[in-house]
Amino acid sequence: MNISETFKKVISDTFYDKEVDIYDILEETGEELDVVRKKGNIIEKSLKCNIHQTSNDLVLKDYGLNIEANIMITCDNTIAEIGDILTYKEQDYIITGRLNLDSHIKLFAKLGGIDG
Repeated sequence: MNISETFKKVISDTFYDKEVDIYDILEETGEELDVVRKKGNIIEKSLKCNIHQTSNDLVLKDYGLNIEANIMITCDNTIAEIGDILTYKEQDYIITGRLNLDSHIKLFAKLGGIDG
């Protein structure tokens, strides 16, 4: 299905009433030679989206993805990738899945997943 940019804008203006920030992730070697994952640089500020609570079982049932997820984000466009950090209401989530659909993008994320 071909969804026009005008229609995508109407969807965005109507449904995307939340904002999240997207960060890349930094991996450093810790003192005990373990990998420490930290929030890096902001790559997308105030991404307009809609957010829903979800669970691993629902994501598997509804989308066929066997991933860990506490929340599902719907947006019209983003550069976010699996492994990036998403911050919403001062909580950090790691992006665990991404679906590119005709009219929108779905990101799946789980709480935590970083060390600091």
